[in-house]
Amino acid sequence: MPMTRPTSCRNHARRIAGLAFCIALSGDLAAGEMDCPHFQEPDAKLEWVAPYMIYNGVPMSVKRFDSEQKPADILAFYRRAWAANSAGAPVENTVDPWQTISVVRGKCFFTVQVQAAGKNGSTGLLSATQAPGRTRVIAPGKALPMMSGSTVINDIEHRDEGKMARTLLLSNAFSAESNASFYRQTLADQGWRTVSSYQMTTKKGPGITLVMKRGLAEASLVITRDGRNTTVLANLVDSP
Repeated sequence: MPMTRPTSCRNHARRIAGLAFCIALSGDLAAGEMDCPHFQEPDAKLEWVAPYMIYNGVPMSVKRFDSEQKPADILAFYRRAWAANSAGAPVENTVDPWQTISVVRGKCFFTVQVQAAGKNGSTGLLSATQAPGRTRVIAPGKALPMMSGSTVINDIEHRDEGKMARTLLLSNAFSAESNASFYRQTLADQGWRTVSSYQMTTKKGPGITLVMKRGLAEASLVITRDGRNTTVLANLVDSP
C-alpha cells in the first residue's frame, strides 16, 4: 500500500521526549535501518510518525494507521498473521481506550496498538523496536554538556526530512538561570553563538529559552523550573 508523505519526525519526537509511555508505542520498519522481519500491515491508510529513531539507545520506528475496520478486525488480522509463525505466540492486553497485541520476531519486538475511531473504524500505531547490537557511542562533538548531577530522562536520535537531530530531556537541581548561564558559556566555548534568549513564566515556575548556532547546526533549549528541579529540553539539529 502506498505511503503518505512522512510527517515531521522532529515534532513527534518532541512529544515522545515529554511522554515516557511512548516507548511502548514503537512503528513500522525503515528499510536498511532496522534488521527486522517483514511487518504485515492492515487494510488502512498509513502515515509515518518516525521512520527511524534511537530512543534511549534502542532503535525504533513508528507508523500510524487509520482504518474503516473495527479494532476487533485489526486484532483478528494480527492473530492470524502472527499465529502462523512458530517463533512465539502474540501477547494481548488492554489499557482503555487502547487494545494492544505484541510479538517477538527475530531481533525485533512488534507492537500494534488500536482503538475505535469514527462510527465503525479504528486508529492506532504499528511499531517495531530492535535490541541494540552494540554499545552506543556518541561522538564528542555530538554530546551535549550537562551540569554536574544531571539525569538524562529521555535521549532520542531521529531523522527529519534529511536532517539528523537529537532530542534530550534532562533534569538537575540547579536553577533555570544557572542552567542557562552554563549553556551560554559552555556552548560558546565550543564555537556556538547565541541567536536568541528570553525568559518566560510557566505555571510551574520561571523558564528560559535559548537558541544557538554553530555553522549550519542549531541548538534549541527550553529550560524550566519544576518544584525543586529544573528540566532542560534540548533539540540539536545538524542542518536546519
